Amino acid sequence: MLFVVPNYDLWFTCPQLGLLYIASSARKAGANVELLDFPSSKDPYSKLDLMLSSHDDVAITANVSQAYSATLIAKYVREKHPQKRIIWGGPYPSASAEYAKLIPELADIVVIGEGEKQIAQLVAGQELSQIKGIAYRSGNAFEVNPRADYIDDLDGLEFPAWDLVKIRDYDFPGQSPGYLIQTQRGCPFACINCTTFIHGTRYRTRSVESVLAEIEWLKNSFGAKEIHFWDDNFTLDRDRVKTLCEKIISKNLGLKMTLPNGIRADIDDMEMFKLMRRAGFYYVNLAIESAEQDVIDTLGKKLDLRRVRGTLSNLESAGFRIGLLFMMGMPFDTPDSIRKTVELAESIPGHHAHFFIVTPFPGTKLYEMVLEKGGKVWDYRDGFISFDDDDERFVNPSLSHAELRRLHRSAYRRFYTPSRIAGTIMKMLKEGSFLTDSRFLIKCGINLLTRNQR
Repeated sequence: MLFVVPNYDLWFTCPQLGLLYIASSARKAGANVELLDFPSSKDPYSKLDLMLSSHDDVAITANVSQAYSATLIAKYVREKHPQKRIIWGGPYPSASAEYAKLIPELADIVVIGEGEKQIAQLVAGQELSQIKGIAYRSGNAFEVNPRADYIDDLDGLEFPAWDLVKIRDYDFPGQSPGYLIQTQRGCPFACINCTTFIHGTRYRTRSVESVLAEIEWLKNSFGAKEIHFWDDNFTLDRDRVKTLCEKIISKNLGLKMTLPNGIRADIDDMEMFKLMRRAGFYYVNLAIESAEQDVIDTLGKKLDLRRVRGTLSNLESAGFRIGLLFMMGMPFDTPDSIRKTVELAESIPGHHAHFFIVTPFPGTKLYEMVLEKGGKVWDYRDGFISFDDDDERFVNPSLSHAELRRLHRSAYRRFYTPSRIAGTIMKMLKEGSFLTDSRFLIKCGINLLTRNQR
């Protein structure tokens, strides 16, 4: 089985952790497994032709940023290798309205949600009608089977198939070689912008022993120097985090660790933060999203903005480098609410800020809300969507895109003052990460200059 990672339009490239889990399950079930990563490959279509000679199945993963490239790849395979079976998986095709668009033109099978069980059953040759959690071609129509149960025993999953990729072919911040790890699935907060149809809202965790074993495996088998925790809600169970950190400290692993997916901004647990720093965590993103409590409440985030400054103060005191995450242009945003968000970002501690123009994901309540209020949204199969850019995602009836773009660019200019930039550089020099992360700053700076000149 050949697994394919499509292209996407971002300044960094990063391994697809979910697909590496799926590949491990396929391999355990007896499949001969290879992986082709388009973003890190030269002449990927030639490689695709060559690799497909050894495989009957091609499995394509896709989120919304990859949907356009995935569509092109599927069309290419269908035209040049019509005998091959095409399987789609990931957040984009898992949205019910989207997998209907794929079959039968672009896919023979769509894996819906968590896919480790389904891929193993497909490898074993089980009758398609008996596999929960898939949609599949039946003649010129398609059938949709009942949803598969979420995986409760996360310790029972194989470790990701890291041998399928060359980690140094990727370009993302942090000390190299850096690897990704996931210690839990599911988030109970059900924010309307999140794609919970993959891992759901039921919080499930791996044991501390399993996580520690994987960290040691990544260090000893692959030479990992940095671990990026790719969890949806790493700090939800603070006692578990403290226990994990104590175990890591006792092992004296000497690894650096980050939380790029972000943690809740109202968890001001200084004991936990100090343990995390001692364990090797040095960078954390904080998902604040907006300065308006009404906007936060409409998102369903259940975040108490009054506690944000306390959390930031404790993170700063503990010695973390801090990234701040904000959303702009929601259908219930106004110019005033965005201006207040920018003012909040200016006034709080933080070394990096990411002001994301809202991208409604198919299958979310936000997507449905946008359709109700603004009509047509971006068709992700028709072109790349870049989270780094400020192209128009949808029509907001109360906020023109020109005004949103102006506020978006202004936010970066106002946040990155000379004193903040100097402080960030000093912080990175002190923690020994300046050389490894300087490309991050340079690319961000080029991105800002490019925006200002448009």
